[in-house]
Amino acid sequence: MSGYQHAPATRRVLDSLVPVVCPPEAVELGLVADIVDHVGLTMGALPGRFRGGLIMGLRTYDLGALIWPPGRLRPAHRLAPALAARYFDTWLHGPTPIHKQLALGIRQLIALAHYEQPVIQERMGYRPAQWIEQVKRRRLELYADDIERHARSLIEPDPLPGIAPHPRARTRTKGVA
Repeated sequence: MSGYQHAPATRRVLDSLVPVVCPPEAVELGLVADIVDHVGLTMGALPGRFRGGLIMGLRTYDLGALIWPPGRLRPAHRLAPALAARYFDTWLHGPTPIHKQLALGIRQLIALAHYEQPVIQERMGYRPAQWIEQVKRRRLELYADDIERHARSLIEPDPLPGIAPHPRARTRTKGVA
């Protein structure tokens, strides 16, 4: 982990994008800060230059609203909700591939962070721990004999005592601690 923390300007832009990207429940349940924090964890795992490009893209997105006529000289993070959604749409269907890819990437990061929230997972009935436990039990029932056989093979005596390893095998292991 890089110890990455959002700069205030980055956090403001991401805060403003959560209501644009996520279902209304994100705001209604007070999850905006948690979602933005989760995006920060993801960004912290990115290579530095990639993360830097993403941050510059967010800054460009924010300041680009200043020259967007309906924005009335406001940065994106200060746009009213309806205008913010329209402005984001101009990037999502933007004039260049860079606009589109940045908007898609940001939307994906925010959506992932939204659906990773425990309250959202619970509302959807998504309980991975229960599923993992069920699969683990089923596999243990199905493969118990194989698992036991393998475990025994690890501690049983060598079935070919007195047989020297192949000469090449000995040379490969020399010098290995």
